[in-house]
Amino acid sequence: MTLYRQLLVTMLALFATLFVAAYLVQFNSTRAYLAGQLELSVTSTANSLGLALTPYLETGDAVGAESVINAAFDGGFYRRLRLDLLASQTVIQRENTADIQGVPQWFLSLHLFQPVSYDSVLTSGWLQLGKLKVEGHPGQAYFELWNGMSRLFIAFVITFLLVTLLLMRALQYLLKPLDEICVQATEIEQHHFGHVIPLPRTLELRKVVQAINTMAAKLAMQFKEQAEAAEQLRERAFRDAVSGLGNRAYFVGQVNAWLAESGQGGIMLVAVDMLDEIYREEGYAARDSMVKAVANSMQDVLKVYEGHALARISATEYAVLLPTLEMGELREVADQINRTIAELVINPIEREMAISVIGVAPRERDDDLSVMLTKADSALRRARSERLGTVVVDSRGQHDDIGRLGWRDLLLNALHNKQLMFKVQPAILLVNQQPHHAELFTSIHRDGEDFFAGQFMPAVEQFKLGSDFDRYVLEQVGSELSRHKGLRLAVNLTQHAIASSAFHDWLDSYLLAHIGLANHLFFELPESAIVHSRSQVEALLSVIRRHKFEWGVDQYGRNFQSLDYLESLHPAYVKIDHGYTGMVLKEEGDQAFLSAVCRAAHNAGIVTIATRVESQEQVNALSRLFVDGYQGFISPPYPLN
Repeated sequence: MTLYRQLLVTMLALFATLFVAAYLVQFNSTRAYLAGQLELSVTSTANSLGLALTPYLETGDAVGAESVINAAFDGGFYRRLRLDLLASQTVIQRENTADIQGVPQWFLSLHLFQPVSYDSVLTSGWLQLGKLKVEGHPGQAYFELWNGMSRLFIAFVITFLLVTLLLMRALQYLLKPLDEICVQATEIEQHHFGHVIPLPRTLELRKVVQAINTMAAKLAMQFKEQAEAAEQLRERAFRDAVSGLGNRAYFVGQVNAWLAESGQGGIMLVAVDMLDEIYREEGYAARDSMVKAVANSMQDVLKVYEGHALARISATEYAVLLPTLEMGELREVADQINRTIAELVINPIEREMAISVIGVAPRERDDDLSVMLTKADSALRRARSERLGTVVVDSRGQHDDIGRLGWRDLLLNALHNKQLMFKVQPAILLVNQQPHHAELFTSIHRDGEDFFAGQFMPAVEQFKLGSDFDRYVLEQVGSELSRHKGLRLAVNLTQHAIASSAFHDWLDSYLLAHIGLANHLFFELPESAIVHSRSQVEALLSVIRRHKFEWGVDQYGRNFQSLDYLESLHPAYVKIDHGYTGMVLKEEGDQAFLSAVCRAAHNAGIVTIATRVESQEQVNALSRLFVDGYQGFISPPYPLN
């Protein structure tokens, strides 16, 4: 029982006891008063009748005596009036045999009033003329006692109800800080620390509220410090101090993560050799200023390309990853980067050589990190030797002949003909080796060949098919989950769907119709969407939370932005970017950073899941780094349907 109920019941019990005691005292007092009045009435009537009857008895006027008896009987409340005439041996008697009206029988059965009667002998001198007996009737006493106590009972009940209402309001007001303390405790349990409880007037509660507010503030500060520490470690491990871009370690991790998935795209090595000239002629400060300017100009060019990675890998070289572009598009971006860097020179000296040169290596099947970097470096050397700006390594990948429109047609046909195939891969919790959920992977099967999401998802975003694609997937998932009752499934949402208000409206209706899936369906959003499209993400999350569904963050830690979104958005889980997961067993890998970013999420009550885990050795290493679970080819995907 709650404290509110305990106090309310206790105080009402006390009031009820007081009311009952007062009622009983009043009841007994009233009954005694009415009993006394009944006895007094009988005695007075007997005396007055005696005086009135004596003259008639002295003359033997029985008729007159009877008239006096009748008048007295009719004018009062008596059960019996009896006069025995001794001279004539006659009896004059009036008796009331009617039942008492207006009083319940159970009340009469209590026998609250004892019979009251009075006998007297009427005399004239020494001569006895008759005997008079007056017996009172308790009906009036019962009636008055019943009516009086009934009204008093009703008054007490009304008073008790009013007191109850006032007491409830008073307790609600006085105990409101306790309710707010409970809310605050729940928020603290969920790692929300922003709520401050107003200080109550009650001294004892004020002390408790002050302690709770202080504790919440300290926890919020600790969480912020942990997030800041994680960011500092990430800065130290993966960010170039001068340009603000990622460093070589960051770029290698991103490329490895990209190569671990099927897809297209390519990498670029951008050499800005004029930086050495600036250093020799103007010193460190001027060179660093130009390094930042080049970095900013490249970021402006690349910001429109989803999933890109940009890093400074040496004093004069930058590296670019563009995972969604085809060979021709890579060349166009490279030319644009060259032009943008050239515009940084305000008064260029006429020179035959380009200010920057770029080597481009499009991805081919089975390329690994070493091959990709070798191709890009070879292209860069050719660019330096030819001073022509951009060199593209010729690529004859298996699917290069499909082209943009081919990918679009492939997607549209797959959606129309229901050619999408589904596999799921479990995310396993370390504590019990049970799945937290299973992530959904899609592929297209056509003419005996499988096309994986990494290959066609760039076209999904490019042709703005994300909303249609996600609708189709969710509609299929709804029926699959109805058949697999124990399955908890995570579905990745596309950037286009996240930014589409029309998709938000559709999702609202879909979740309402599938409310029973709230504990079985999760939504995964890439961290880049949270960083770059915060308002659209918050609008989407309001829909998801309205129907009690949960969501997670994919590619956690990939972006060099603050991790404070963990506190404000509070996802159910985060999936650590596999560019960092792959470093856990490498000697050069910075485990301190990985531990810090995992701890920032873990201490916020958010489940941390490592991705692209391939061996038990990785699992063992990750278990020491505040990682709650893992996902990867150590648990291979399996068909859903």
